[in-house]
Amino acid sequence: MKSILVNGVVVGEVEATGDLERDARVARDFLDERGLLKEWSPAGEIFGAATAFANTSAHLYENGLTKKPTKGSSIVPFVVNAAFSIELYLKALASKHQLTLKGHELLKLYESLPQEAIEEIESVIPKCAKDRALNGPPTFVQYLKELNSAFVGWRYIFEKSESKPIYLEPTIFVMQVLHEAFRCPLKA
Repeated sequence: MKSILVNGVVVGEVEATGDLERDARVARDFLDERGLLKEWSPAGEIFGAATAFANTSAHLYENGLTKKPTKGSSIVPFVVNAAFSIELYLKALASKHQLTLKGHELLKLYESLPQEAIEEIESVIPKCAKDRALNGPPTFVQYLKELNSAFVGWRYIFEKSESKPIYLEPTIFVMQVLHEAFRCPLKA
């Protein structure tokens, strides 16, 4: 069986045949029969991918970076998956507001967001900060700046002699903020 998701929410299951094209048709028919096809959106697809990369980084964090003995080999894939999820969350927020963004630099993506998306981000920061062990008041933009080129830089970290440090809690905080911001309802 395969779970069917609409904008990151499981709405049912269909039988998996192993034929990807057939499975896609079955999933589309499932959504159409339930009137859910209209609920699909490019922003939701991007959000779903962002969530998948965030979930992968969460798995690496929980199973490789918090348990003893710590698996040092988990840090690079954690950073790459987390940074890519942040990039996709920013692009999902932009798409939610009918804007397409390109590139990997997180700060440029953030600065290109419409004001409504920035307000959605700011509205969830206090709630998300309660869940994280951050040093001092949360400064979302500063954390984003520290992660700015992490996706590009950490993919091939083994080719470099040194890199900027990445702090786990602020990274998780940024992912959580963007995840929750996307889920804010659009203003009428």
